[in-house]
Amino acid sequence: MPVPEPDPNEELRERSGRVSLADPFVTLFYDLCKLVPLGELEKLVRDACRVGAGLKLYSNGWLALYAQDMVRRLDNARESGAETEVVQTE
Repeated sequence: MPVPEPDPNEELRERSGRVSLADPFVTLFYDLCKLVPLGELEKLVRDACRVGAGLKLYSNGWLALYAQDMVRRLDNARESGAETEVVQTE
């Protein structure tokens, strides 16, 4: 029987702590953090927080509607039982 290969991320998990979350927004942003430079992502979040209180005019209506649909789906996933409990071991 073949020996299973070790998980290459196991050492990193041991050093940084194991965190388990069941929140679709955290999952999305976690994955975005691996794809988008963190400084760019932070700027986008800050800009979105500033706009949060007011109206923003979007130049591409289809893209804005798609973004709105994604947010609705994430909200629905969160409301349908996703837990936000943090489990961390060190």
